[in-house]
This record gives sequence, structure tokens and C-alpha cells, in this order.
Amino acid sequence: MNETSLAPSDEKALTAEAGPGTVTAEEHPLVEQNTVVIDLQAPPLSAEDEFLEPRAGFWRRHRLFIVTVALPMAIAATFLLLVAAPRYSSTASFIVRSIDQSATQDALASLAPGLDSGGASDETYAINTYLTSRDVVEELAKNDNLRAILSRPQGDFVFRYPTFWLPDNKEFLYRRFQWSATADIDEESGITTLEVNAFSPEDAQALVRAMLRYAEALVNRMNERFYQSQVAVAERYVSDTQKELDATEAELKAFRSRSGSVDPSLVAQSELNVIQGLSTQLAQVEASIAQQLKLAPTTPALASLRAQAQSYRDEIEKRKFEIAGPEWSEAVKLQTYDQLTLQRALAVQALADAVAQKDLARFDAERQHLYVQIILQPSLALDWPRYPQTTFDLLFLLATCLGVFLVLRKLRDIAAEHRP
Repeated sequence: MNETSLAPSDEKALTAEAGPGTVTAEEHPLVEQNTVVIDLQAPPLSAEDEFLEPRAGFWRRHRLFIVTVALPMAIAATFLLLVAAPRYSSTASFIVRSIDQSATQDALASLAPGLDSGGASDETYAINTYLTSRDVVEELAKNDNLRAILSRPQGDFVFRYPTFWLPDNKEFLYRRFQWSATADIDEESGITTLEVNAFSPEDAQALVRAMLRYAEALVNRMNERFYQSQVAVAERYVSDTQKELDATEAELKAFRSRSGSVDPSLVAQSELNVIQGLSTQLAQVEASIAQQLKLAPTTPALASLRAQAQSYRDEIEKRKFEIAGPEWSEAVKLQTYDQLTLQRALAVQALADAVAQKDLARFDAERQHLYVQIILQPSLALDWPRYPQTTFDLLFLLATCLGVFLVLRKLRDIAAEHRP
């Protein structure tokens, strides 16, 4: 073992600089006074390590804030300020009304100016749903160059269509259109506000005008279907009653053919007149017989008078039997004829009622005719792009990121407290 002599002052200096891993002669009895002191501390850092150590500590302390707040804000600010293309908005407002509803509201307004009978109707909700449906997207793509409008070269890679992440097909075209068009209903007034944004104000206005045109076309189709359904029911009722009347007329015609008379009541009346005449003549003959019996009971003229009276009686009985006999008599004919004429009268009345109902249904359908009343025409915003709303978007993103950061930091602190 090599030994080196140290001065007392040097030994004290070494002892003062020694750390927990330094062994001195005073602390261990086996160590001689002149033995070399062994230092177990780590070697000193190099200049490069001294430069990197603070940076590594900064990342460990702030990496959560950087990932959740600083980096998203930097990306969003870069996109909104340098990349995002301006998008112009066009807005229009309309209300769906009917002629009957307009008259009712006008009457209520005249009676009570402060009374509002408005509100969104079922037709308004139907048209609002239609304006952002796939049917409208197909019409716009087919007739109004929707694909060309969404693929303008001045658009950015996020909102331009199609892109590498929005393929060119009907489903993604419909999804992309949902970003551009909104239709909102005011529940109290029933007014629908339609808004469309595009890369140029002219394109946005053209799309709004086209959508209003399709809304009016839908209203016209709804009116036509309602009119046809209302009138079709009434016309079917008229047709059924006309068939019943025709059937009754056919039965009446067949009855007249079988009976040989147009009106059995007239025949029966004539038969009664004949019976009345025969009865009158019989009464005269019987009066003559009675007179002859008083004046000349044995005169031969009595036999002829009695024969004449009997013939009158036989004829009267025959006529009565024809009128009220058990079978095909005038009474039976008259009963059947009265039933048929009553059925015909009822059928005629039913047909008249059906025709009146048809006219009423047509009037009611016309009274409930819907129409689109434009309140605000499609606007043309030439001087101010509404989107992107850079300040609002950045503030909203900052609030969201800070919220996420605070939640994650709290969770990290809780986990650190429970770590063994």
C-alpha cells in the first residue's frame, strides 16, 4: 500500500469537503492518519450535461401543459390565421302559411292586436327537415353545381370537397353539406332561418335561392297530394252513390217492362174510375129494376135488366180483383213501384249530398292551400366573411384546453399522493 503524508491543514480540508461516502481517519479507527481519503461521490458533470439538465427538467415539469394547451393552441392559431380560407354566409327567412291560417290570424289580429296565434306547424317542421336532407343534396348536386361550389380552388384543405379524407361519393357529400347549411325554426313565430356558407358570397346566395325554390316545390307537392286525397274521397263517394242510383233505375226499368205500365198508380186510378163508372151504371139499372117491379112486376124487361145488372156486378168484381188480388195485381205492382221510387228518391238525394260534399272538400282543400312566404331575401355578403370566427374559435379552444389540463393535472396529483 502506498502511503502519502498529509499536512494537518490538508486533512481538515479533505474532511470538510467529504460527503456521506467519504471515510476519514477520525471516523474509522483502522484508517491510519496518513492513508489516502477515498471519495465515493458521482463525478462532476460535463459542460454539455450541465446545459441539457435544465431543459429536461423544464419538459418534465411542463409537458402536460404543452401537450394539452400550448401545442393545440399553436396548431389552431396557425390554421386559423394562415391556412383557413374565408367562407361567406347567405341568410334567408321564410314562414309556411295557409290561406285559412292567414285569414284566421288576420281576424284575430283585428280583434286583439296583442294576440299571437302563430307557432311552428307540422308542415314547417317537415320543410325544415327537407332542406337539410339527402334529397335536397341530390337536387343541388344535379341542378346547381354543388360539387363545383364546394371544390373552389380558394378553399382550404379542411373544408374543400372532395379531399383525401372526404371521398367523392353521395354519403360524404351529404356530410360535407351539413357543415355548410343550417335551418333553424323559431318555435313561437314559426319562422325558419336558412343559412348557407361557401367560399364566395355569390355561391352562398345561389345555394340559398335554390333551396328556397326546392322548398316551394315541396310545398306545391304537399298541396297537390292533399288536394288529390281530399277530392278523391269525395269523388269516390259520388261514384258509389251514382252506382246505387243507376242500379235503382235499372230495377225500376225492369219492373216497368214486366208490369207493362209506366206508373202503376195511374193504372190503379184508371181502374178505380172504371169501377166508379160501372157502379154508377149498376145503380141506374137497379133503380130501373126497382121501378119496374113496382109498376109492372111481370114485364119481360125485368129479365134483361137483371142480366145487365149482373154483368155490371161481375165486371166490378173483376176490376176489384185486378186491383187488389193476391198475386200480380195492381196493389202489388203499386207497392213494388212505391219501393223502387222511394229508393230512387233516396239515391238521388244521396247523389246530391255527395256532389255537395265534393264541392266542400274541394273548397276546404283550396282553403288549406300552403305557401311559402319569404320574409328576408337571400343576402349577399360581399365585404365580410362570417367564417372562420378566429377570435371566438381560439377563445373557445383555449377554455377547452385549459379545462382538460386542469382535470388531468388534478388526476396526476391524486395518483402521486396514493403512489407507494
